[in-house]
Amino acid sequence: MLRWLFPLLMSSLVAVAAPDEEVPDIEAMIPDTVKALPAPPLKDFQGGLKMAITTTSDEAQAHVVAGLNQLHGGWEFEASRHFAVALKLDPKCLLAHWGMAISLLAPNPETGKQRDASLDRLLWLVNEGVGNELERGYVYGLIQYYKEGPVAATDAYRKLSEKFPNDLQATIFTALFGRGGYNDLNVATPEQERSEKLLQDLMVRYPDSSLLMNALLTIRMEAPDLAPSLPMARKLCQLAPDYAPYFQLLGHYEWRTGHHAEASAAFNRASELYEMWMTSAKATAMDCPAWAASESYRCVCLASKGDFDTAFTAATSLANRKVPKERAGSAGARMILWEGKTLPARLLMARGLKGDAAKALVTLPTSQQIAEYREKSLANWYIDGLRLCLDGLRLMDEQKYAEAGEVAMAMSHHGEMMSRVQESASVGGERSFWNRGFRALEVSASELRGRLALAGPKSGHGSAYNWFRSAVDRQARSTQLLPPSILTPMELRLGNYYLALNKPADAVAAYREALARFPNDMYSLKGLLAACEKAGLKDDADAARKQIETLAAER
Repeated sequence: MLRWLFPLLMSSLVAVAAPDEEVPDIEAMIPDTVKALPAPPLKDFQGGLKMAITTTSDEAQAHVVAGLNQLHGGWEFEASRHFAVALKLDPKCLLAHWGMAISLLAPNPETGKQRDASLDRLLWLVNEGVGNELERGYVYGLIQYYKEGPVAATDAYRKLSEKFPNDLQATIFTALFGRGGYNDLNVATPEQERSEKLLQDLMVRYPDSSLLMNALLTIRMEAPDLAPSLPMARKLCQLAPDYAPYFQLLGHYEWRTGHHAEASAAFNRASELYEMWMTSAKATAMDCPAWAASESYRCVCLASKGDFDTAFTAATSLANRKVPKERAGSAGARMILWEGKTLPARLLMARGLKGDAAKALVTLPTSQQIAEYREKSLANWYIDGLRLCLDGLRLMDEQKYAEAGEVAMAMSHHGEMMSRVQESASVGGERSFWNRGFRALEVSASELRGRLALAGPKSGHGSAYNWFRSAVDRQARSTQLLPPSILTPMELRLGNYYLALNKPADAVAAYREALARFPNDMYSLKGLLAACEKAGLKDDADAARKQIETLAAER
């Protein structure tokens, strides 16, 4: 059935009858950054994919399988290197084309032309009758994604998995495209439950498949409670002790369950492995966004367990990483510009000691420094928004509340202006960073207004609660293996609000909610201890004190 669908589908996307000279050549598919690096070595992938593909070259077969394993591991750049080798060895290998197209799926100005060339050649090959039915089914699922979206892709891969029940990839892609995440009540959607069950059922047959474990952990990583899946994340790293993406995933699970020391160790291992890869591949941090993400998360873990000085030193080192202007559109550059350059300031904001806001302002790139990247990145909108927020907090430290109020109004105006570049963020491949930064600024603006109201006349304290409640409601769970953009659970601000109004019982409840969001967060634990003592809850205070001492001993 797939065969007669392809010409109909392709006729709506490209000119399927184009002569050979109009079809892009292999070199047009391969990103310049991949061309600049040596060919990747072939290594065993513990618990990875093993499959025969349609190709004229045994070496191409090996590189396609290696690329597929990297793809399922979440390392698209490394996958693209293997697919590039396979494409040169066999220019008509359909699965190598499909793999390259999947690797370049995320919008990026450095790879947009290559992605288009990959799709053009992919469709041309299918129209030429290249590949077997399973491989053409993979391609059909991808085309459905581009043409109609994830629901259509899910349906295509589901039908393929039913026809080829022993094929792991078809089921994995059914689950990945079909996952629905969690609703506003933190309950798994029916689509999410179906995706998880698909993978769980397959794991009964393949209990040691690292691909299945990674897929299940990936679609679960935004769940409200990750504790039940933590043993699987640890097992995954035991199966593949030298694979950086798995340790990065483990670090996320450890931190989200409150194991800050273990999380820090996992991210440290991930960063080391990424650094080793960059050295051996002669690559840079611009080619490895996961390294910057891992380092950022490691700093947050250190701060979470109370080791602020070490966290701040490491964050400053990350922020000082040079981003070449000509590579500002790369995935690694954007990770550093949006996350790394702002991390020291965000750590100081979370600590919140008097004078920290002024210190944080100094750590941000100046408007002039960030301006040179505006042609290829919108990170300046986020950085300038943080600058406004920090200036408001600085003025509050200096008890200049009227001026701080003016800054709060300026933040609102900045948000309105930033919202106008949302479409540009989508076109330029920065939509996820833009969303993350915009929402963080919304939370920060509500928090600033709440603190201003609390510092003002008693008649305004009610509005302070509303602002803090708004900040709580706006704060979303972090995605994409990144630490929270706001490093303070906003329930902590509610707890501080209740303590200031001498309502310790309400403060206890708020601090407990903060700890549910950020388990074992040191600042929330200290707030809980103070609230329990003030409320006369001796046993609860002793438990909080013991937990603080335990975490402090892990430094």
